[in-house]
Amino acid sequence: MDVPNELLRAARVALGIGQRELAKRTGIGQRTILRIERNDETVTLETRRRLQGAYEDAGVTFIPDDGVSGPGLRVRRELLKQGNLRF
Repeated sequence: MDVPNELLRAARVALGIGQRELAKRTGIGQRTILRIERNDETVTLETRRRLQGAYEDAGVTFIPDDGVSGPGLRVRRELLKQGNLRF
């Protein structure tokens, strides 16, 4: 599933991590993360998928649109406690 950019931002916010910290943890530039979150279509699909993969590896589950409800995400409970993120 290719996750909408809005959900990539929502995942970061749900985890309580800033763009700068996310950039350090993932190796994706902070400006690139900003561009993704602003729906800049010039960011490659490969880069968006790298960010998505980093979130998934850290314990975020992205939920696809089922035709009734829109797409969403779930975060493992233990990740909601600050300091438990592992990228």
